[in-house]
Amino acid sequence: MRSVVADLWDEWSSYPAEDEETNSQEAAGLIAGLRFREKKLKKEKPDGQKSEKAAVSGGSTRLWALHRLLKLWKTSRWARELNLAACVRFPPGMKGRVSLDLPVGLYEEISAVTGRETWDWVRGVWGSCGALYAPRTGYYLVMRAAGESARRLVQILRRARISHSLRSTGRDAPEWGTRELWGTRELILRNQQNIVTFLSKLGLTGVSLSMENKAVLRAVRNQANRESNCDTANIRKSLKAAEEQMELVLALQRDGRLEALPERFRELAELRLRHPDATLSDLGQLLSPPVTKSTVKYRWGRLMEILGSPGKPPSASPTPPLKRGL
Repeated sequence: MRSVVADLWDEWSSYPAEDEETNSQEAAGLIAGLRFREKKLKKEKPDGQKSEKAAVSGGSTRLWALHRLLKLWKTSRWARELNLAACVRFPPGMKGRVSLDLPVGLYEEISAVTGRETWDWVRGVWGSCGALYAPRTGYYLVMRAAGESARRLVQILRRARISHSLRSTGRDAPEWGTRELWGTRELILRNQQNIVTFLSKLGLTGVSLSMENKAVLRAVRNQANRESNCDTANIRKSLKAAEEQMELVLALQRDGRLEALPERFRELAELRLRHPDATLSDLGQLLSPPVTKSTVKYRWGRLMEILGSPGKPPSASPTPPLKRGL
């Protein structure tokens, strides 16, 4: 059975590439989620001289994220300015970190991208620095962004009524937790319903529905387990009570006191002998006339109280007479 996490990345990777603006927003988000640093690129001129060109370099171990970026780039607003495939350097054997070098000017232009389709940008950031974990205790979602990307991400989440405050009390407690980690701001979302809402805003509705279905199934299974455990406990309790009642009736029979019991108590004791595994409710329905479970329980309590439980030493005082009635 496939995991929700695998389904999530499959849906993200195959999300439809739409118009130029949408693809540009998501591509910008993917780049924003990567951590870049400045470097000098050496380039050889036609005359054989070497020159240095300012650039920024970043990378990721997520091959699927770089593959998505290359796909979006072909229909983005920057496709005519730069052949992005020439700027990507894959590790030997396609294992390890994929590097991406961009000219400083183009990188600054991409970093300044703003627009109305902000969730397309967030979808890109999620692809490069987000993760969903599914331990046994429940789902939680993590995003790690740095610098200006982290600040902008927080602004978008706040406008979407998804706060990230570290401390809050009362009914407006935050959905997002936050901490500084390895030079990044880590945003953590633990509530499953909020995770489903967040993924739906990214357009990943398939995995959102899958998570909701799994949550319903888990809730039904947990309820069934609780009811089963409760039924098991009730059965054990009923069997223990029946065993104690059988011991009392057998002791009365050995002592010859069973026939001396008042009719209502004797009838109940004889029914227990004939039905050792019956519940109190069943015994009550077998009596003539039928009585309720609470009445049967009361009568057994009176018998045990007056006659004493089996195994105890007999009292020196004479057995007090049984009262008529209940």
